[in-house]
Amino acid sequence: MAGTGAVVGIGALVASSCCVLPIALAGLGATGAVFSGLAFLADIRPLLIAGAAGMLALGWAFFFWRRRRPSCDGDTCAKPGTSRRTIGLLGFGSLVVGLALVWSPYIEPALLKLTR
Repeated sequence: MAGTGAVVGIGALVASSCCVLPIALAGLGATGAVFSGLAFLADIRPLLIAGAAGMLALGWAFFFWRRRRPSCDGDTCAKPGTSRRTIGLLGFGSLVVGLALVWSPYIEPALLKLTR
């Protein structure tokens, strides 16, 4: 779940960067073929962000649900340990989705001002 949320969140971030990303890619020497692949992502940006946020919410819910439920084997019960990789992926995915949400209204205008 965490990996899916992170991947979809990266897609939402790419979709929300419709103006600055092509300028950066052109600066790196990318051609028009790269830019044509980004156009369809802008149309489905809200769906990508909603899907990523939903998957991340589900991932966090499963993480905390599993963490509270003790693991019982016979007469002994132990709390399951936390996985740093799970926390890292969920945190990274949440950061990317949050960045995708604020990219268009706040970050992109500031970056476009810097390029002028």
